[in-house]
Amino acid sequence: MHVSLDAFAELRKPYLQIDEDKVSENIRRLAFADRPQMTADRHARTYYLEGGRPMWLSRKGADSRVDSVLKYVATVDSFGFSREDFCYTTISRDLARVQNLDFDTLPDAANGINRVYARLEYSLTKAFLRYCEGQRFGFTNPYDLFNRLDVRDSDSVHVSYRSLYGVPTKLARSEFLDEAYGAIASGSEKVGAFMQASYPENPLYNEFCKMLSRTLSAAERRRVFCNIERSRWRHGDYPQLHDKYVLVNVPTQQLEAVEKNDRITMRIALGSMKTKTPLLTGRIKRIDFNPQWIIPKSIIKTSVRHHAGDVGYFERHNYFVRERKSGKIISPAFVTADMMMSHDYHVVQRGGKGNALGRIIFRFDNDYSIYLHDTSSPSVFANRNRIVSHGCIRVERPYDLAVFMLADKDERVMEKMKYSIAADLGNEGGEDDDRPAIDKSKLLHSLGVKPTVPLFITYYTLYPNADGVMTGYDDIYGFDPVIYAKIQNFIKQ
Repeated sequence: MHVSLDAFAELRKPYLQIDEDKVSENIRRLAFADRPQMTADRHARTYYLEGGRPMWLSRKGADSRVDSVLKYVATVDSFGFSREDFCYTTISRDLARVQNLDFDTLPDAANGINRVYARLEYSLTKAFLRYCEGQRFGFTNPYDLFNRLDVRDSDSVHVSYRSLYGVPTKLARSEFLDEAYGAIASGSEKVGAFMQASYPENPLYNEFCKMLSRTLSAAERRRVFCNIERSRWRHGDYPQLHDKYVLVNVPTQQLEAVEKNDRITMRIALGSMKTKTPLLTGRIKRIDFNPQWIIPKSIIKTSVRHHAGDVGYFERHNYFVRERKSGKIISPAFVTADMMMSHDYHVVQRGGKGNALGRIIFRFDNDYSIYLHDTSSPSVFANRNRIVSHGCIRVERPYDLAVFMLADKDERVMEKMKYSIAADLGNEGGEDDDRPAIDKSKLLHSLGVKPTVPLFITYYTLYPNADGVMTGYDDIYGFDPVIYAKIQNFIKQ
């Protein structure tokens, strides 16, 4: 078939002429008018307001990179989100206009070529970053959610908050953005590979998403969405990656110690609503026996300082005051309330029977002074609701947990552990005391855990039970509504 130059005359019409400056100007207008709903939106907006060049389109139009974005955005239904919150319809319609040269005859009209190119460019970047950042790091920032939730102290000028989230979690930093923009510039395969690599790495993610295909009540769906979001937060380490670990999933109010196919489960007591147990990970590295308890200032403020100078009170509770620098013990008769609240002094409870930490404590490095430990009030484990502590985790069977920690189940070590947690440390075996003296050769003060054992303090209101069945648990700290409030605008109704 003969084709003359007249066939291309349509392409020379003014309304099909792209003005790069006007496209860039329209993109900046879109960015300026945009109201970010998530971190990804702020990143897209900042890129263009700071003079970022268009990345998706050229005078030749759009290429297969756009198809890759639409392909992945179309899958957001699988985790319950709306495609419209990822600009799916806007991108599809404007892409069709570009492919069919279907523009308004006035270039600056609503669907003029310069405005369509600008809208498609901005929508693609926004959709791409929303998908990749959301799936790779979560659509919420757990540090922002939980570390400005509970007020610790406040006055007319300052407010301080309790830190409730300390799990190392990756966030979308500048390196991620550089990599994302580099993927856009590298072509369709790189865009698709980058979006695929953004898939959540948490083994629980798929299990949660599968639940959306079931018939669920509105409350059940909300709970699923909240746990899907938790499983997006990228930690790099998960219990399922280890043969041996300890898991505390706060809503279950239980501890699981797992070694390959063996599992120990026991009840625990956790932080109260005012002093919630923070979410942490670490490695248990030491077991201490008959530990002394350095009483936190928050407890001194509410329960101890008004007993300043009361020698009987200090003796009954086995408390003493020690100067931090010198280690000097101060006689209770000379202890003042100001002294107890000063950072120059510690109020300490001696180790042994009646100590608030019990006879065993499991230590791991953290910035919260949080530990797993025994308790002098074991009756708490008979209660259904066990959120009673100042943040630490009290364990029901500390001896069993200590044995679990041992790589070598040495009978002699285990006998020493039993002796140490039963010994009457107040008995020195004097002439007028017919009780047997302590055998110090049998006492253990500290035992290293080698190799260290991973510890995960998590918060899932849906979690597999010992049989692998996904089970729902009470949201004891009320964290689900905090998460849901942030993601509900993206959920498909």
